[in-house]
Amino acid sequence: MKRFLLLAILSHLISTVALCQAERRLYVAEDYGFVYVYDINNGHQLIRKFEVPGTGSYKGISADPIRGKLYLSSYIGDQLVCVDLITEKIDWSIPINGYPDSQAITPDGKYIYLPKRHGRGWDVIDTDLKKVVAYIPIPYGNPHNTWCSKDGKTMYLAALGNENLYLANVSTHKITKTIGPFLPDPEAKWGWIDHINNGPKGIRPFAVSDDDQFCYINLDGVLGYEIGDIKTGKKIGRVDIKGFEKLRGNHLTTSHGVNITPDQKEIWVSNDAGPYVHVFDCTVSPHQQMADIKLRRKNGWITFSIDGTYCYPSSGDVIDTKTKTIVAQLVESEKLIEIQFENGKPVKAGTR
Repeated sequence: MKRFLLLAILSHLISTVALCQAERRLYVAEDYGFVYVYDINNGHQLIRKFEVPGTGSYKGISADPIRGKLYLSSYIGDQLVCVDLITEKIDWSIPINGYPDSQAITPDGKYIYLPKRHGRGWDVIDTDLKKVVAYIPIPYGNPHNTWCSKDGKTMYLAALGNENLYLANVSTHKITKTIGPFLPDPEAKWGWIDHINNGPKGIRPFAVSDDDQFCYINLDGVLGYEIGDIKTGKKIGRVDIKGFEKLRGNHLTTSHGVNITPDQKEIWVSNDAGPYVHVFDCTVSPHQQMADIKLRRKNGWITFSIDGTYCYPSSGDVIDTKTKTIVAQLVESEKLIEIQFENGKPVKAGTR
């Protein structure tokens, strides 16, 4: 019995050591054709940077640990680029005509849904065939952002100048549902966007809960976010950031960045011009504003580490999500993602 207990303890210790030894790397793609690699376990120290020739002005980033690939949507060359994570060299690329924007990948790494801002739809790319296998059109707007459900069965699609969120079935590559419309109050008008149907209109970044019950929407003219019920397809509420002036940021809007922590307890939303990130408790109704974190520069995107320990606003600040304090700084970028390695091989990847 003692021998069995000793073996069990030893096995647990070995597993714990192996877990602690997992390398946690943060890949940050900046606009000038380079990817920076940071060591999350070592205070986000820079390990190295590597060039991705012939690319740049990146609009999206995703990763597939199964195939060991990093994917970048590059406005330079209008292309989707596949980078091998071991060699850090371009494996393949395909042209995406019409301004490739922010893509999402299925958890199994099989499909990438890539919006074409000037193309009125999404290209569906089979990563094994290395080609476009389907096209998903929308009625109007400029395809901009994409989100994949936790189970990989649904893609959420949003476009600039379009007040609806679309759901596509990954099995059929067809739109199956529309959520919305998401429209701010009529008085939320500013001269710099009055040309859009005489008022603010259009979904910016958005996030979806792991259980596919709620979506959280950044919207032109809203300092904060709106909430949609995915089951009913209706907008059910709006959360305004209190105590701050509504100003235009880098993306010609107020809040251009929203995400939900991996534990599904907090919503983090940007104040693009603030420059701030605001934290809301989403376990209560209405959501309660619980922290306002000042950044070093304007911010337009929010990403979390896989375990939720860190928040990465696009300002380049690294925020400890527990203490709500800035603990490190990176190169400024909206395109970053955590990838974990064991024994030199990728084993797990986060999402943007």
